[in-house]
Amino acid sequence: MIAFKGLKKVLFGYSKKDVIKYIELLNEDLNTHIHEKDRQVTEILMQNNALMKRLEQLNKNQDEIVHTLVHARNAADKIITDARKQADNILKDVISEKEIQTQQYEQCKEEFEKFKKAVTKTSKKFIKQAESIKNDCDEAYKINQGR
Repeated sequence: MIAFKGLKKVLFGYSKKDVIKYIELLNEDLNTHIHEKDRQVTEILMQNNALMKRLEQLNKNQDEIVHTLVHARNAADKIITDARKQADNILKDVISEKEIQTQQYEQCKEEFEKFKKAVTKTSKKFIKQAESIKNDCDEAYKINQGR
């Protein structure tokens, strides 16, 4: 601060030398304050620039994160859509395969019933023929015995 001892009075007011010295001291003190404020302003401007750069970086990071999230969301939606399509296709294939197998089963069942009827018919025919042969054999035996 100012180290001033006071102004001396002379015949017509204050001493010119003391007034000039006082003004010089005030000027030095003012210059010191101005330099300090300039230094503070420079420091604040540097901090402001650093904060602005940081803000730009954060905004850029935010934009990148938003872009990444949008891309991830789109990819997830595509995966879900593709999975649903694939599931629908698999379901259609399974239903189609089931229908084919059901038709094949019914066809096999019909063929088995036909085969079963044919075997039954053939068995009955063989049994009739066997009975006829047995009867013929019994008659031949009786005829042979009676001789």
